[in-house]
Amino acid sequence: MKLKFAKNGKALMYNIIKMTIMSQKKVIFSPKNWSRIATLWTRLQQSFRLMVGVPDYQTYLNHMQQHHPDLEAMDAKTFYRYCVDARYPSAGGGLKKCPC
Repeated sequence: MKLKFAKNGKALMYNIIKMTIMSQKKVIFSPKNWSRIATLWTRLQQSFRLMVGVPDYQTYLNHMQQHHPDLEAMDAKTFYRYCVDARYPSAGGGLKKCPC
């Protein structure tokens, strides 16, 4: 297989993913591994969200339950609004700063 990253980078990645899945087909599609795949998918989603600055609500709920059982946790909408406001604060309650 020739490696031409500049011209065929997308096609190359597709082929690598396809070969990996096809070589591990019995492992991936085995019912006993579905929970592992679901866990992996959940953690990948969490990692990607953290990369772009979106915190994980379930982690927040777990933290509140373990460390602050006497306090009431925010609902999901309030939690995300709080995180966005903390990341992009406004001066004097005016318009938010542009995140770009």
